[in-house]
Amino acid sequence: MNEVPCPFVYSTGKRCTGHVLRMAAFKADLSWNFQEDGTWKFSTGRPRSHYHLYCSAKGNHAGALGEDRLKFYFDQLPADLRKIAAESP
Repeated sequence: MNEVPCPFVYSTGKRCTGHVLRMAAFKADLSWNFQEDGTWKFSTGRPRSHYHLYCSAKGNHAGALGEDRLKFYFDQLPADLRKIAAESP
């Protein structure tokens, strides 16, 4: 998969020229399940809350008050990132 363009749009209507470097999930449910073969399997569920994206050009595009401008719920993520999040263990 190629770089995913940063989804941030400035108030002037200009799109950010950076790309997404990292996606972090918040309030994700983590679990370890004992398997019949005697091993433990680690798994994660889809986060109950939201995702933060980090841009190559401006980090989280924090505003004057420090609020994160790249905070999304699953259905708001760019399609390429939704696919990555949905396919992850």
